[in-house]
Amino acid sequence: MKKKNPIYKIVSSTLGIILLAILITIIIILPSINYIKNIKQDIQTIEKESADQYNKIRLLKKSIAELDTINKNTVALEQSLINKDDAINLIKEFEDMATAQHIEQNLTIASGQNDSILFTFKTKASFYSTLQYLNSLEHLPFYITMDNLNWTKVDATNVSLNFEATIFTK
Repeated sequence: MKKKNPIYKIVSSTLGIILLAILITIIIILPSINYIKNIKQDIQTIEKESADQYNKIRLLKKSIAELDTINKNTVALEQSLINKDDAINLIKEFEDMATAQHIEQNLTIASGQNDSILFTFKTKASFYSTLQYLNSLEHLPFYITMDNLNWTKVDATNVSLNFEATIFTK
């Protein structure tokens, strides 16, 4: 048998080692690199989701801590509204207040917007009595808005006051 040339042996060995290195790279290293990149993306996604979850939990804890304050404010708001069924009692209360302060009063009622009742007041009394009546209306235990106050002098001692009042209902 012929002896192979040592250069040929070196070249063939080198090519064999290079082919083996390429084969190892293609079969083992490249899939491992892709797997590691996928794991990195998964970790980033999980970190983002965890941060979002943490922020939601933090906001939930803050909301729970403020729940008592919200309930107190809601109760106060609830108490400032009246039931629609109490409109008749409210008219009686307005009439009793006017009578107690010696005020002639004509009162009309209409349904307002956004769950409200619209009252139109036409009063006649002394200026001082009318101011006391307005003050009494402002201190009622429910929310009332008064608009379009029109004052006119009727005679030497009396004034006329016409205005609209909106009362919000439950």
